[in-house]
Amino acid sequence: MDVVASAPNPQVPRLTLAHQTAIAALTALAYALAGWLALQLRVPPDYAIVVFFPAGVAAGAALTLGRAALPGVWLGSLAVQVMAHQAVGADWRHWGVLVPALGATAMAATSAWAVRRWIGYPSALDEPRQVLRLLFVVLPLTSGLNASVAVPTLVARGIIAPGDALGQWGSWWLGDALGTVLLVPLMLILLGQPRSAWWARRWGVGVPLGLALLLSGAAVRLLSDAQTGQLRLRAEQVGGQAAQALQRRLDAQIDALEGLGQLLARDPTIGQEAFEQVAGLWLRRYPGTQNFTFNWRVTRAQRPHYECCDPGWPILARDAQGQRFAAPDADEHMVITRLAPLATNLAARGLDVLSYAPLRQAVQRAIDSGRPQATEPFRLVQEQGTQRGIVVYHAVRTATPPHTVVGIVSSAFRMGDVTQAALEALPLHTLALCLIDLDASNGNQRLAGPQGCETQPADTTLAARTDWPLRFAQRAWLLRLQPTEAFWREASADARLHLTASTAFVAVGLLAAFLLVTTGQRRRVEQLVRERTLELAHSHAQLQHLAHYDVLTGLVNRTRWAELARGVLASAQREGRQVGIVYLDLDRFKQVNDSMGHAQGDRLLQAVAARLQTCLRGRDVPARFGGDEFVVLLPWIKGREGAAVVARKITRALEQPIELDGTRVRIGASLGVTLFPDDGLDLDTLLRQADTAMYAAKAAGRNQWRFFEPSMHAHVSRRLQLESALREALAEPGGGGLGLVYQPQVDARNGRPLGLEVLLRWQHPQLGAVSPAEFVRVAEEAGIIDRLGHWVLQQALAQLAHWRQRDPQTFETLRMAVNVSAHEFAQADFVARVQQALHEAGVPARALELELTESLLVQINGEVIERLHALQHLGVHLSLDDFGTGYSSLGYLKRLPIGTLKIDRGFVEGIPGDPDSVAIVRATLSMAHDLGLRVVAEGVETLAQREFLRAHGCAALQGWLFARALPAEALPDWLARHQTATAV
Repeated sequence: MDVVASAPNPQVPRLTLAHQTAIAALTALAYALAGWLALQLRVPPDYAIVVFFPAGVAAGAALTLGRAALPGVWLGSLAVQVMAHQAVGADWRHWGVLVPALGATAMAATSAWAVRRWIGYPSALDEPRQVLRLLFVVLPLTSGLNASVAVPTLVARGIIAPGDALGQWGSWWLGDALGTVLLVPLMLILLGQPRSAWWARRWGVGVPLGLALLLSGAAVRLLSDAQTGQLRLRAEQVGGQAAQALQRRLDAQIDALEGLGQLLARDPTIGQEAFEQVAGLWLRRYPGTQNFTFNWRVTRAQRPHYECCDPGWPILARDAQGQRFAAPDADEHMVITRLAPLATNLAARGLDVLSYAPLRQAVQRAIDSGRPQATEPFRLVQEQGTQRGIVVYHAVRTATPPHTVVGIVSSAFRMGDVTQAALEALPLHTLALCLIDLDASNGNQRLAGPQGCETQPADTTLAARTDWPLRFAQRAWLLRLQPTEAFWREASADARLHLTASTAFVAVGLLAAFLLVTTGQRRRVEQLVRERTLELAHSHAQLQHLAHYDVLTGLVNRTRWAELARGVLASAQREGRQVGIVYLDLDRFKQVNDSMGHAQGDRLLQAVAARLQTCLRGRDVPARFGGDEFVVLLPWIKGREGAAVVARKITRALEQPIELDGTRVRIGASLGVTLFPDDGLDLDTLLRQADTAMYAAKAAGRNQWRFFEPSMHAHVSRRLQLESALREALAEPGGGGLGLVYQPQVDARNGRPLGLEVLLRWQHPQLGAVSPAEFVRVAEEAGIIDRLGHWVLQQALAQLAHWRQRDPQTFETLRMAVNVSAHEFAQADFVARVQQALHEAGVPARALELELTESLLVQINGEVIERLHALQHLGVHLSLDDFGTGYSSLGYLKRLPIGTLKIDRGFVEGIPGDPDSVAIVRATLSMAHDLGLRVVAEGVETLAQREFLRAHGCAALQGWLFARALPAEALPDWLARHQTATAV
């Protein structure tokens, strides 16, 4: 015996709300599905079912899954109650459906408690006494709970007759008991504990038991279908006979009406007494006929004589409710003049049938067609009850040409009486009759039968024919006969069918007990073999993992990824599909690794791998290629658009900060993307192209992604060539084509020179003129921007020293501005290097102005502030370049030793015409004046710009209006010409 816990209430791990919801939902679904299967085995008209599988599902779920399954039992039971009510044609929208649902839930909980209390669970049920006690004592005894509460409720609602309550309780209990005995073993195999013990029985118990249930259920269904077929045949036979009988009666009515019409055509002046004698023959033969009438045709000219003399009564009209009133004037009238029987139809005498639209339409059709025409159903004027009536009209014409219409003969019918008289000889007391006029307007189609019967759906319980077409007076009618409760009670299922079905399922229960006992002894041996097999499989899996996966990140390694990629590419080539490859390199991993140590670097790589997996599809394959390089395989990608979506997800995921030992680190990554077959047909080519695209992304500013383009080869080659040439130029004494030019800054009031800005140019011997924007970016990416900046500072100061020696009067008061990059300024020895350059050139610090970019203020900290104050202490002037384009803070401007602001040329270009530029420039000048800062405007090219800036107090101007950037040999001459200049 393998009992894991002997306590009556073993501890169950606490489940999260999501797990509880999932358990309840799955239980409800399983319960409802089992209920649907059980309903397929019901035999009309029994509400109780031969075997109720949901009872076993509920008990098994409550036992194996605990209390979390009970809400699902309740919901599933509600669904089954709805299906069961619909199956018997009962309204489920009633509080009574809650009672069986609550009973099913309570029964499941009780069964689970009883199994734990008297048998023990979790348990493998290895001993025969445990199996017998479970299947033939505990489960059957607890299965009577739901029947005990549900059957009285259904009796109270009228769904089960009081006399049938005891039998229905027994059938209900037997169905629940069989359901638990048959389904609980299967539920234990699926969900039972100990898991290994129960799952091992899936072949020895589950499959045979399932097949036995399938065969038994199929046999019961065949027997049920056979009995249902007999009931269907019986209902259709009765329906066919009824349709034939009613059609014969309707045909006879038409014959009678046409015969009366022929008589009146020969003698249209027949008197009332003679008319009643003739019509009385048909009235006595065909019960339900309300009357026969002869409607005289009365013209407008004939109406006074008709009303005063012959026959001497007023012509009346009627409305839809049967109310009568004097007929309005009309060209002609069809007046009911002769009636039979007169005594019971006096209310209709003198009625103009043309005054009521439904009658007028039928009369006109009868005249036009020459055949009898029936009206839609309506209330007869003489009707005292609730029956619907119709009138059939037939035109009476003179016997001799030109066969003029002299009147209309009609017959009115109370349709309830007609159908009853026509069908009284047939056994229809167990069928609900509804006679429908299909040609009538909506809402007015019922001829006979209960109110609203024409709109009720057909009973599909038997799948029998219920509708029978009829034809009467050129109208299409429909006879609908549906089984009633009396039909089902009279045709109650043969008790032998229930006995046969119950015996079959009891035999299956015995089979379940036998299988459980015989498989219990075999379980331990199988368990030992399985455990040993699992150990071997685990060892093999570990070896496979070490061979194919990266130990640090858990991603596949380069070798395994290449195998997978080649297989995907081969499949894509056969199927004509696209594959993407993303090659990514972390942008600042080396700094993290160097500054924080290799342990934190490893943690960073693990975090990157985890983020990669969260933003990829299930079929995408990320891998670590080594160091800080990763690659992602994107099978079946939808072109560039699909690859772009993945690249954006990766970029956004990796640009978020990663916390390492309390420090938030931002790294980002540069991504290169290639597509098969657009960028290559083999893996090596695709990887090479992706690597090229990745370097292009780095060249574009890092933390970006680029698709591979053929031009990238040229771009990468150009970048490498520039980097090599730049390094060589810095190593050569002459600068390898590097040179400085100088753009004057003038006083805004009088145009006199105040200073110079040093600008770097490169005229390479082979490459030609290289744009500063291009080679400065290369210097930054290559990490030599600080060397380049120091070279510029040394060369500029040496030139200034040379000028000051040759012409001290001119250059003594001029200040030289040199640009400094944020990377150069961040060097710890920057201040010392500036001081050394000044000392070597012999230039006083006051003659030097360093232009800082606004991006430096983003990285402001105590060390940067200290460095700025150290430069100020030396006497070096500090200015903020391109003001307004970056991240300036007024708080920092007040705290930092910055003396000059330079307005970016982008704002100067827009004045004085662009309102936005005007507002920005005016605000900058006003703020600078308030803070005591000097302002230099760059890019002044027009007189209007100069006048605007001068009018608003700008101190100094710089731009092509005054001078372009000049080489060193040309600058002294320009200064000589402008020293005494005065602004106009």
